[in-house]
Amino acid sequence: MHNIKRNAIILAAGKSSRFAPFTYEKPKGLFVVRGQVLIERQIEQLIEADVSPIYIVVGYMKEKFFYLEEKYKCVHLIINNEFGKKGNLYSLYVAREYLKDTFICCADHYFIDNPFISNDEEQIRNSSYRACTYLSGKFREFAITYSDANVITNVTVGGHDSMAMVGQAYMNQCFSSKFKMLMENEIDDFGISSMFWEEFYALHQAQLTFYMKEYKSTEVREFDSIDDLRAFDSDFLLNVDSEIVENICDTLLCNPNEIYHIDILNAGLTNVSFRFEVGDKKYVYRHPGGTAGNLIDRSTEIYAQQEAKKNNIDKSVIKIDQSGWKISYYIHGCKNCDFENKKIYGMSPDNQLEVAMGYLHKLHSVTLPNDDSEYRVRRFDDVEEGKRLMHIASNTKGHLEKEFCDIIEKVERLYKIVECDSLNVGDELVLCHNDVYSPNYLIDDSATLYLIDWEYAGINYGANDLACILCRDNMSDDQIERYINVYLGHRSSCIERRYYRAFIAICAFYWFCWGLYKGSVGDDDGFFFLPSYRNLIRFLDPALRDYGLI
Repeated sequence: MHNIKRNAIILAAGKSSRFAPFTYEKPKGLFVVRGQVLIERQIEQLIEADVSPIYIVVGYMKEKFFYLEEKYKCVHLIINNEFGKKGNLYSLYVAREYLKDTFICCADHYFIDNPFISNDEEQIRNSSYRACTYLSGKFREFAITYSDANVITNVTVGGHDSMAMVGQAYMNQCFSSKFKMLMENEIDDFGISSMFWEEFYALHQAQLTFYMKEYKSTEVREFDSIDDLRAFDSDFLLNVDSEIVENICDTLLCNPNEIYHIDILNAGLTNVSFRFEVGDKKYVYRHPGGTAGNLIDRSTEIYAQQEAKKNNIDKSVIKIDQSGWKISYYIHGCKNCDFENKKIYGMSPDNQLEVAMGYLHKLHSVTLPNDDSEYRVRRFDDVEEGKRLMHIASNTKGHLEKEFCDIIEKVERLYKIVECDSLNVGDELVLCHNDVYSPNYLIDDSATLYLIDWEYAGINYGANDLACILCRDNMSDDQIERYINVYLGHRSSCIERRYYRAFIAICAFYWFCWGLYKGSVGDDDGFFFLPSYRNLIRFLDPALRDYGLI
């Protein structure tokens, strides 16, 4: 019994979203903490305790772990490609054949002392256990109760002022065999694969005996946030090897330890943004998302963003880079504009709408760069761009061009005549935002408006910016007439109404195709996917009739 050969499974497949933005550059398990890579420290502690082989289940940014097999000959990687859809129970499931006398660990654990070295008594008993510690206040970890013999008797998700599961677990051969059999029998049952492995254990406590092994809270660290980690390692940002940190320091002429209060604002449709502080000022950093390449032209965005700043349309930007990252001033007290119902900072909905439409006129009056300019500004053609995204989406969603061939044909016919009609209403190809809607209009606590997010900018007909607002909401004809009239500065004529209402269908086609594309790559397809389709259907045939095409 003294020579039990133990192995280990380290779970490293998850994304650790609470550590964004840095987990957009590398997995949390590869963070450097107090001079050591988290997962390497754990591997070396396992090796010191003669635990081998070591299996690491990877998923998110899996390739960044590949070097470990070269560095440590006892390490073997196992890939879990379902990490984004399923819980860490599934990671244990894909590694189930290696469950024997096994330590179960997470890649981001930090053990002050080596917990894997067993004394003689533990070797002899070889009991299955779960590391636990007493946590004060409310917590999100798994809370436990236990018997006088230290057998875990109950598990709940979250708790307060009690013992909680923190750190490693150990499953002996008997426990592992039962756990493996239960997983194989139930992994396809509804909801099982989405569980944490501790939840699955709790379902089967009557068959699986875990002892509670107590540690002091100072002995086992599971970092819950960036601030939590920095409290443990004040030099974390100095050693994180982050381009994000480098960009902030180069732009604001600061050092990493002057960056504080990092707080994710949103994981947007094409990027992630976070707020941070340097000195007494607040800023926002935008990190580009992985699917932005098929949607965004960075040269155009940079040009449009600079023109927006020059024309006081968006004064917040400090620097924007060709690779897509951007640093802006944080807009204090910012709220989304409400063009329909609510007065904000003393501005009525009508006032807000008038200023917002005025911004569009400023934008549409910008002189486009000539051929000698360093900036290349793309032509944003709703129909061609929409068809391109639909084609890409067809790779995973079936033959969409065939499915929607009637709509495509009608939109193409409509767009040809609308382009010709633009001369009759005084519209022309100008610099456009191409993603105008109320969430991109902000108002600060001094009642100043900002039109933000210039990633879709390009040369288009001015009507498209108005149509972007109208095609992604469920507006009545009277509401639509109000927007058109405010944009034009007068009551619209029949010819103008025909033109601008037709553009709603054209713009809706693009955003419908955009939703198809985003869904095809596993991203959020936006709350306006269905409204765009509804407005495409609502306005397409009437527009064709107005132009005498049906």
